[in-house]
Order: sequence, then structure tokens, then C-alpha cells
Amino acid sequence: MGTKLKPDFYLESIFHVPYNQLYKEGIRSIIYDIDNTLVTHADITPPEKITALVKQLNAMGFKVALLSNNNKKRLNAFNEPMNLPGASMALKPFTASLKKLMREMETEPTETAIIGDQLLADIWCGKNAGLTTVLVKPIAKKEVFTAKLKRGLERKMLRHYYESKR
Repeated sequence: MGTKLKPDFYLESIFHVPYNQLYKEGIRSIIYDIDNTLVTHADITPPEKITALVKQLNAMGFKVALLSNNNKKRLNAFNEPMNLPGASMALKPFTASLKKLMREMETEPTETAIIGDQLLADIWCGKNAGLTTVLVKPIAKKEVFTAKLKRGLERKMLRHYYESKR
């Protein structure tokens, strides 16, 4: 198994991301997945800790956006308090929506990081587009059917990436 899908960072949550380090390395925009990365599928709007993080990132000089495979209604409801650039029905791991979002944000792949909970959607999409990739552990155990299907393979891949060093 190669390392083409190995994330640049594999962390507990979005609150463990070394944002200062990313900024020092030239990252200027962060694209987040929503479901199971920022909140559970049941959370319709962002909690205060998410809006506070976005404000903090903006103050540090980051542009922030949302990229979701979920529908427009879900993205718009979640995004309403923050009014971030966003794309729904992204069809990750395909990169068309990601690239369109980066053009809208006027950012290059070398200065963009994608943060998500799925190796076979978020990380694969980011790797295909040349971004810095950050995989976080899913927030909730309960997931949509398509995500459940991928988790077994993802766990096997992650074990290979991180246990083969030992």
C-alpha cells in the first residue's frame, strides 16, 4: 500500500491542528469539511466554539471556506451565521468543486489546507489537488451509510501508514 493517501497530519480534532505552524509554512486558506469534522450530522448550526475558531483564524490571516458532499440546504443552514465561501454536493474525492472554491478565494494549492474526517473523500481530494491535508478523527460514531462503508478500509490504511513506522 503506497502513501499517496497518507495525510500530512492525522490529529484528534480541528482543535489540535497546528494553525500557527501551517501559517509559518505558507498556508493562507483552510477548507473544512462539515459533517463529522466540524460538527455531527445532527448539528444544524455551528456551536460558538466553531464560530470563535473561524474568527480566530481570520484574525491570524487565514481565509476559511467549507466544502461538503452534503446538499446545499445543509451547507447554507450551517454556514448562515458565518457567511463563508462554500461548495455543496462537492463529490469529493473529485476536485472540481474544490478548485472552483479556491478560485473564488483567490488561493493556490500550495497555500491551502483541507481538513476533514474521511481519508477516501477529504484527504484524497486534497492530495489530488496538491493541498496540505489534515485528517481528524470523526466526531460521532453514528454515520451515514456511505461513510460507514469506507471506514473499514480507511482504518486498515491508517494502520498501515502509522504502524509500519514501528
